[in-house]
Amino acid sequence: MQKKLFIIWMLLLAFFAIFYSTTSQHKKGKKEFEIFYSSSLAGTIVRIDKYSRGSNFILDNNPTKFAFYPYTDKYLNNDEIFQYIAKPGDSIVKPAYSDTLLLIKGGKVYLYTFQKL
Repeated sequence: MQKKLFIIWMLLLAFFAIFYSTTSQHKKGKKEFEIFYSSSLAGTIVRIDKYSRGSNFILDNNPTKFAFYPYTDKYLNNDEIFQYIAKPGDSIVKPAYSDTLLLIKGGKVYLYTFQKL
C-alpha cells in the first residue's frame, strides 16, 4: 500500500513539475516576443545565436537580446535560414509592430516574417 501511495505521489509531483515548466516557458516566450515585436530595430548585429527553434541577436545600438522565430520562405528570403545566414556585421531593420524583419547582408536584402506568440 505504501509503495502504491509513493508511486502515485511521485507521478503527481512529476505532472505538476512538467505543467509548471511548460507554463513558465510559454509566459517567457510571450514576454520575449512582445519585446521583439514592439521594438523599432535598426542596427548592426554584434551577436547572433540559435535559440530554441529560432534565433536571438544583439544589435550594436541596443543591449537587449532579441529572440524571434523566423519563417524561411522561397520568395521572401530564397529559402535562406536566418540563423545560418545572419552574421555579426549584417544589418537588421524592423519598424515597431511590423510583421517583417529585414536582414541586409552584403547589399542584398532578405525579408523574414516570424511566428507570433
